[in-house]
Amino acid sequence: MTHDAQQIQYIVDHIERHLALSQADELSVTRLAARLDISPWHFQRLFKSWVGETLGNYLRSRRLSEAARLLLNSQASIIDIAFQVGFSSHEAFTRSFKGWSGVSPKVFRQQAPQVPLQQKPVLSAELYHHFRDAMQRQPDILQRPALTLVGYRTRIPSPFLVEGSYCHLLEQSWMALFASLPQLPGHLAETMLGITISDSGRFDEAELDYMAAVAFPADQPLPALPEGASCYSLPAQTVARFAVSQVDIDTVGKTMDYIYGYWLPQSGYQRDNGDDYELFEQVVDMDFTRVSSSYVIPVRKA
Repeated sequence: MTHDAQQIQYIVDHIERHLALSQADELSVTRLAARLDISPWHFQRLFKSWVGETLGNYLRSRRLSEAARLLLNSQASIIDIAFQVGFSSHEAFTRSFKGWSGVSPKVFRQQAPQVPLQQKPVLSAELYHHFRDAMQRQPDILQRPALTLVGYRTRIPSPFLVEGSYCHLLEQSWMALFASLPQLPGHLAETMLGITISDSGRFDEAELDYMAAVAFPADQPLPALPEGASCYSLPAQTVARFAVSQVDIDTVGKTMDYIYGYWLPQSGYQRDNGDDYELFEQVVDMDFTRVSSSYVIPVRKA
C-alpha cells in the first residue's frame, strides 16, 4: 500500500469510529491534522486532493449516508439517529437530510428505497486507488445521438446492492452476442455496450436486466434479429462519459461508487432519466482487458 493510501485508510478509519455527535471533536481539522503531524492548512489541501472535496462535505455526506442506513435498517427514532450521526437537533438533521435525499427522514423511512443513489461510500484505499489511477475523475460531457441496441439480456442482482463480482452471470449474453455478429451487419464497428436496465428507471430494484449489445444509428434499418436477441432504444441525450483504464471484476462497482458518491453530488449535474452503461471500443474478441472502456450515465444540469 502506498504512503498516501495508508494515510487515507488511517484517517477514514478514524472518521468512521467517531461519526457520533459525542465524538465530533475528534473529527476537527485540527485534531485530524495532528494525527498526521501536519498543519491544518496542509491537511485540508491534502484531503481535498485525495477525495476531490472538502473534509466538511465528506463528513456531512458520510453522516447522512449512515443516517439513511439506520433509517432503513433499525427501529431507532429519528431524533436518536440524528444524534447518533452527529447532528445536534432534529431540525438541523431534517433540513440536511431533505436537502441530500429530496425527502424528509420520515418519508424516506416510509418509502424504504432499496438503493439511495446519493449514498456516500466509505473511502477505502482500494476505492481511492481506483479513482486516482484507473479512471477519469472528471468526465467528458457529450451529446449522444439516438441509438438502437441489439443484443441479449440476462437478469442480475443490482450492482448497487451486491458487493463482489457477478461477471459469471454475464458470460452467456456476451458469448451469444459474439456468436451472432455475422448476422448483424452495419452496427458501429468494434463497439459494444454492456447496459444495465431498470424497469422503473430509478434503479432501486433488487434485480436489474443486463444487456450485452451492439449499437446501430437510430435512423438505420436493422437486419433480421438472430434468435433470442432483442432491441432497446437509447434516445439522443446528454451523458457524462468516464474513461476507465483498468477493467477487472470489481471495476463497475468502484466506478459507480465514485460517480454517485463523489462526483455527482458536487458536479453541478443531476442524473437524468435513462440507463447507465459500459461502453467498449476497439473490441476484437472477448478479452475486455485490452479494449478502450468507459462508463456512461445520463445527466442534466442541476
